[in-house]
Amino acid sequence: MSESANKEDLPPAKKMRTEEGNGHLDDSFDHGTSGTNKSHQFTSFEGFEVAQILNNNEVNGSLAFQAKLKGKEGTAVVVLQKLPFNAEKLPDILTNETKLQDLFENDVYHNKKALLSPELNEVKATIVYPAEEKHILRFEKQESSFVNETPELYREVTKPFIESSSFSKQWIYNILEHKQEVDRIVYEDKDPENGFILVPDLKWTGEQVENLYLQAIIHRRDITCIRDLRACHIPLLKNVLNKGMAAIEEKYGIPSHKQRVFLHYQPSYYHLHFHFTALSFDAPGTWAGKAHLLSSVISNLEVCEDYYQKATLPFTVKDNHPLRLKFEEKGIFSK
Repeated sequence: MSESANKEDLPPAKKMRTEEGNGHLDDSFDHGTSGTNKSHQFTSFEGFEVAQILNNNEVNGSLAFQAKLKGKEGTAVVVLQKLPFNAEKLPDILTNETKLQDLFENDVYHNKKALLSPELNEVKATIVYPAEEKHILRFEKQESSFVNETPELYREVTKPFIESSSFSKQWIYNILEHKQEVDRIVYEDKDPENGFILVPDLKWTGEQVENLYLQAIIHRRDITCIRDLRACHIPLLKNVLNKGMAAIEEKYGIPSHKQRVFLHYQPSYYHLHFHFTALSFDAPGTWAGKAHLLSSVISNLEVCEDYYQKATLPFTVKDNHPLRLKFEEKGIFSK
């Protein structure tokens, strides 16, 4: 029997608005660590010391850096991201507490810097600790290259890379087994074959539906990515698509035709999962070379039962990604 989270625990639906510009840093590596599962509680940045800047993205207002922690071993990766404005807080901004500083004036145009009070100037902070080299590489600014991955290249390069890599999935299993993030579950279908858990993505604070972003993680553990999908998985895919969209419409008031549902290739971690975003949100990773609409995936499998075993799949890979090195060794990149 499918279960859903209590409606009282969820933020109320708010009027949506169109967002401009890309959202966040690209996902290129799994989120987990292969080390200890100790819990680290951070209530302030006391003791953090900047070791190096990894990525200062002025377009989307994010800053990623590596930090040393006083009295602790290892380092952390910290990502600071400016949050979208909440229109409901405008009356709190339009007071004498908000000071304006001149930048320039020209005719009717007055360009000012607005100094908001701390409670109105929130910044989302994501901390990865202890951070491994893969996390540093993930958030480090890098150029990317296109790979036209044929079925042969998948079998000879990508699949062995996936099988030989020590990507930790424990954080995923903690969610699926209700060991962690239970209070964040938005919806769950417990069916072992076609079921999934729907939770907010780390990129979303859960406060504003205009930049809604959730992930659906399947209960099955034998499907790594889009390349594994066959016609026999269509019931699973349709179940995720239909029940996921229905749960979001019920809880956040966003109808299915206002939602974007897709999966990534390459994915950020190799356990099949899906991304649900508000259509008005220009979400990260929705561009060609990364995202595949779930409805199109279902359609392709209905036309050809082993479509993703036969298709050439283009994707982008960061130039510092270990998978790119494998393709480089294969000689597919021209000098």
